Amino acid sequence: MNLGIVVTQTANARKIIEITEAAVKRGHSVSIFMTDDGVYLVTNGGIAALRKLEGVEMSLCNYSAGGRNVPDSLIPEGVINGTQYQNSLIHNECDKVMIF
Repeated sequence: MNLGIVVTQTANARKIIEITEAAVKRGHSVSIFMTDDGVYLVTNGGIAALRKLEGVEMSLCNYSAGGRNVPDSLIPEGVINGTQYQNSLIHNECDKVMIF
């Protein structure tokens, strides 16, 4: 199963980590897309570390990041500095999508 997680706020970082780790443990792939205030989580060590798990892809909206003064230098290697196109891919390619 492919799980999509769209993050629009920072309040549920722990839940996102737990859900992602559980999904990967069960052999599922996870695509995480951060937009709106969710882009701040790219600096959260626990969230950023998820990108290193096998089967996890992580991206963020560069428009949201720029509007919130999150510089490219804070975006870890392996995180796609993308657009809403990555968001649309999640909705088209994932079996289930969770929005936080």
